[in-house]
Amino acid sequence: MSPRVHAETPTRLDGSARLRALYSADDGGGPQIAFGFFDADLRARDVTDSGLSLQLDSTLVLDATGENERRFGATESFAQVRQLYAGHPLLDHQLELKLGRQVLREAGNAWVDGLTAKVDLGRVHVGIYGGLSPDPVDYKPDTDTIATGALVELQHEGLDASAAYNLVLRGDAVDRQFLFNRVHYRFSSALYVSSFLVFDLGREDEVSMWLGSVDYTPVSGFNLGLNLSRYSLAQYRDPAIYRSQLEPNQALILGDEIVDLVYDRARFSASFRFWERYYQYQSVEVKHRSQDNREAVGYTIGLRNEDVADTGLELDASARLHNGFMTDTLSLSLDAQLDVSPSLSLTTRATWFSGRTIGRATDRGRLFDESQEIYLFGLGAYYQPLRHHRLDLDYDGAFETELQDQRNQDNLFIHTIMGRYGYWF
Repeated sequence: MSPRVHAETPTRLDGSARLRALYSADDGGGPQIAFGFFDADLRARDVTDSGLSLQLDSTLVLDATGENERRFGATESFAQVRQLYAGHPLLDHQLELKLGRQVLREAGNAWVDGLTAKVDLGRVHVGIYGGLSPDPVDYKPDTDTIATGALVELQHEGLDASAAYNLVLRGDAVDRQFLFNRVHYRFSSALYVSSFLVFDLGREDEVSMWLGSVDYTPVSGFNLGLNLSRYSLAQYRDPAIYRSQLEPNQALILGDEIVDLVYDRARFSASFRFWERYYQYQSVEVKHRSQDNREAVGYTIGLRNEDVADTGLELDASARLHNGFMTDTLSLSLDAQLDVSPSLSLTTRATWFSGRTIGRATDRGRLFDESQEIYLFGLGAYYQPLRHHRLDLDYDGAFETELQDQRNQDNLFIHTIMGRYGYWF
C-alpha cells in the first residue's frame, strides 16, 4: 500500500440541512397542530492531516401548539441526536476508531454512546463496540444501560454480508442479547437475493425478525419477486384473561399470563413493462398473527402510464382488496405527476377506502367498530431551481364518513399542509 500524501487531501464536507413545517386541523373540534422539524447531517472527512473525520445526524422538533399528536396526547419539543461521533484511522488506515454516539447498521442498528474499533482485512472487516445505550424515548444517555458487541463484514464479488452479536445490560442483569445477520447476494444480472435476520437469545430463543427476498428478472421488462418475513413485537397481556384492557396494543406485561405477538408474512409480486410507457404490477400477500391465530390476505393490482399521449403526464391507477385480521377493506387509488420543467413537478393523488369490521355482533366488535368510508386526496409541488436547493409543498385532505365508534357519530374532515426546504452541500 502506497503511503498517503496528506497535503494533497483537503478537508471534505458534505451533508444537508432540511426544514419541515406542518399544520393540521379538522372540523370535529380537535386541536390544531403546528410544529416544525429541523434536520441536519454533516460529514467532515480529513479534518486534520492524520485523517480525523466527524459525523452529525440530528433532528430538532419544535412543537408550536403543544399537540404533537392530534388524537393521542401531547409531546414536548425535543432534540434528537441520532449520531454524533469522531473517527480516526490508525496503522495506515487498517484500524479505525470512532468515539461518540453511533448507529451501527452492520450490527443490526445497534445504538451506543461509546467507542467502536474496526479492523480492515481487505474483503473482511472485524469490529467491536461498547458504551452506554441511549434512551430511545428522550435520546438522552442512559447510565444504567450498557451496550456492547462484536461484528464482522464480508464483501466479495456479488456478496455483501455482515453478522454481529449484541448484548444490552440494564443494571446488573441482561436486558437483551441477540444475533444479527444480513446477506445481499447477486447470482447474476437477473437474480438477486437478500436476507435480514435478528435472533433473540432471551427468555426463549427465537427469530424475532427475518426479512428475505428473491428478485428475478428472466427477460427484460418482466420481473418476479418473493418476500418472506417474520417479526415479533413486545409481549402483551392476553386479552382472553384481561378482558378490561381496552387498548391491548399499549398494554405492558402483567404476571405470567402473556402472549407473544408474532406476524408471519409472504408476498408474491409480478410486474411487466410493455409498449415502452406502460407498467403493470400486481401482488398477493398472506399474513398470519399468532395472538389470535388469524390470517389476512391482500391482493393489489395496478397500471401505470409513464407518458400519457406524449404529454409527459404520468398516471398510476391501482386497486387493493384486503381480507384483514378484523376488517375487510377495498381501496382504489389514482396518482398523477407532471414534470412542467426540469426543475418543477406537480402531483395529485386520490384514494377511496371502504372498511367493514369482522365480528360486529361480538362485544369487542361493537366496541372497536371501524366501519367507515374514507376519501383521501392531495396536491403537491416540488421545485428544485438549483442542484443544492429543493422546495416542496403538499396538501392532504381526509374525509372520514360513517364513524360509528363511541367517540364521534359525525363525519370528520382533516386538512394537513406541509412545506419542506432542503439544502444539500
